[in-house]
This record gives sequence, structure tokens and C-alpha cells, in this order.
Amino acid sequence: MRNSCYTEKVIELEHKVDEMKPQVDALKRISYSEGSLCITDAAKSLQMKPKALFSWLQGHDWIYRRVGGKNWVGYQDKIKQDLIEHKVTVVARNDGSEKLTEQVRITPKGLSKLSALISE
Repeated sequence: MRNSCYTEKVIELEHKVDEMKPQVDALKRISYSEGSLCITDAAKSLQMKPKALFSWLQGHDWIYRRVGGKNWVGYQDKIKQDLIEHKVTVVARNDGSEKLTEQVRITPKGLSKLSALISE
């Protein structure tokens, strides 16, 4: 009697694994792809509002703002884990001078991790 029950549970779990396989494969493809996304585009990929993702990232120690600063900065541990990166760009101003801008970007590995964490 007991073996029959265990067999049924194993079969049920195997079916669940088969059902989850496409989602797992999709997350693997995302995490191994190249490039990064700005936080707004990452929010769209995660099907959430950008403001909600910024709040989540700040509340879970992924990003912060320096005192008096207006730009977001990523925590070093998240950068070391390759979950986020900083993109620095030189922008030409109308007066001919140049300005450095920086932006926190979500890596594919970070997007995959966020997808798992936010869905919990």
C-alpha cells in the first residue's frame, strides 16, 4: 500500500517538473545572455511598474542614492555577484562641454535572480 502511494507522488512530481521545464529553460537563457537593461526596461521585462522595481531594489539593498545625489548607485556586493553593473557615458552638452553620466543596469543574471525573488 505504501509503495503505491510513493509511486503516485513520484509520478505527480515528475509531471510538475515537466511542466516547469520551459520556464526553467527560459530563465537559463536570460541568465546566460549578454548585455544589460536599465531598471525601467528590466521592470517591463518583469511585468511590473518601474517605480515598484526601484522601490524593491532600494528596499532589498541592490541600489541606493548618495546623500545629496540624484543618481542611483549599486551596492558593491551586487556588482561582484554580476547582478548589476554601472554604465558610464560621456554626453556632449550644447555649449560644447562634456558631462559624465552613470546608470545602474540589471545584468541578465540579475534579471533572472530578480524574477525568482520577486515571484516569491
